[in-house]
Amino acid sequence: MAPSSSAFTTGRPFSGLRHKAMHQTDEGINPSQQGVVRLQASLRTSFWEPMVVLVWRELRVRYKRTALGFFWSLAPPIAQAFLWLIVVKWFLGVKVPNFSAYLLCNAFTWQFIQNALLDGCSAVMFHMPLVKAFPMRREILPLASLASNFVHYLSAMLVLFAYLALVVYREYLFVWLLSRGTWLLLLPVAVAGLLALLAGLVLALSCLTVLYHDLKFVMDSFVLRLLFFACPVIYFTEQVPEVWRPLYLLNPFAVYLTTLRQILLPPPQFPDGRPPLPFDWAHFALALLLSALALLVGWSVFQRTKRQLAEWL
Repeated sequence: MAPSSSAFTTGRPFSGLRHKAMHQTDEGINPSQQGVVRLQASLRTSFWEPMVVLVWRELRVRYKRTALGFFWSLAPPIAQAFLWLIVVKWFLGVKVPNFSAYLLCNAFTWQFIQNALLDGCSAVMFHMPLVKAFPMRREILPLASLASNFVHYLSAMLVLFAYLALVVYREYLFVWLLSRGTWLLLLPVAVAGLLALLAGLVLALSCLTVLYHDLKFVMDSFVLRLLFFACPVIYFTEQVPEVWRPLYLLNPFAVYLTTLRQILLPPPQFPDGRPPLPFDWAHFALALLLSALALLVGWSVFQRTKRQLAEWL
């Protein structure tokens, strides 16, 4: 059953969730475990359940009264990949087999990164009435925005998997699954690293945007446009000059885009005969480390400023 959004129209959002947890009985529980059980119940009702309510509300409001509903989230990256395919393959003459699959994979991931950062910037400002009126864990707001975009990303990846199965690997799908089985185990690790990186950034950006309203416009007009060309979205990492590649791969977004492509797709066959890159374990580990650091810094920034958010708004 879908979570109710009545919490946003009543006087005290999420109060019912907290009331239910606070009155749960401790009968039959070992006294030494009661503290752990109460902590788990408090975390569930103060964090996870409000998170689900916010994500569900955002998804429902976004696609309310639309004919295609959730499928509209897939339209921008698919259309973008199609336009890139026309420009890069037909106009610029890039002849790489299955180039559409590479573009589609990159387009879905880039759309997720872009939307997560932009929506995260305004997550606290968008829920200004909640921040001003009610005591709640305010870090839920940017994280719920990230979670709703991640739901879109998961649906997009299902479309990508279907495209790969029907177009790219249709004649040897089973053989591909066997050959890539161990590599597919890296997929959740790469996605988790990307999520940690984005979570740290949106936590910091969401509170800083409240203080500096221009920050979202700077992100949209300059930062993301520069980041687009600093990531292998419409080109391959192999095409970056070798002398610059170590510096280029210090960008964790570039590493994650390259990693996801290497996990899901076969090595590209370049017309000039250049070899595909092997999996770069060193830069992948560095990207995971930077993601953990970004999450720690973003969380610290948000915790230091969250008490002043209502005053700044």
